[in-house]
Amino acid sequence: MAYFAPTVQAETIQHFARRPYSTLQQMAVVGKGSREMRVVQKSPTIAWDRVWRNLHASCVSEKLQSAWYSVIHDIIPTNERLIVIHRMDTDVCRQCRRPDTLPHRLTECVNGTAFWDWTQRRVAMLLRTSPRHVSSDWILSPHFYFWPPQRQRAILWTLDHIIWYRMQGQRRQSLTDFIDSKRRSR
Repeated sequence: MAYFAPTVQAETIQHFARRPYSTLQQMAVVGKGSREMRVVQKSPTIAWDRVWRNLHASCVSEKLQSAWYSVIHDIIPTNERLIVIHRMDTDVCRQCRRPDTLPHRLTECVNGTAFWDWTQRRVAMLLRTSPRHVSSDWILSPHFYFWPPQRQRAILWTLDHIIWYRMQGQRRQSLTDFIDSKRRSR
């Protein structure tokens, strides 16, 4: 949308008639630059092309991919987000009385530490490394790459399943239920 000022005394009718076209042309030239998404602007140091390739390379259903997509875009309605848009009075988690952020929901709250520790050990086993080298940031933005591709897909599959399972907040969650659901989904 553009605003055109009314004609000035010295301006001819032909010049005034050309002004909308020149304004639209300037807007088109400015608009041709690539617009970055909010997540790219929020974390400019992350290789977002790798994140999107990893999201689409995970061999899971669209339902699980959409859960991870929501986490990557940070569109989960945590209390931290709800307080920003004035829909909540406090950003404290109802279960544990700590700030309700997305990493908190996925890896810390209720049995989240047990889920994350188990997942961290499994991913470390796939990588043949120590669990301390598996970052919880991989859940929020999977910008890693490992060789061979089968290993990469196995890690993505594992991380995608913990995200999907942790986002199912309506039922009581236990580690054995999580492990059983992973076995059933193979």
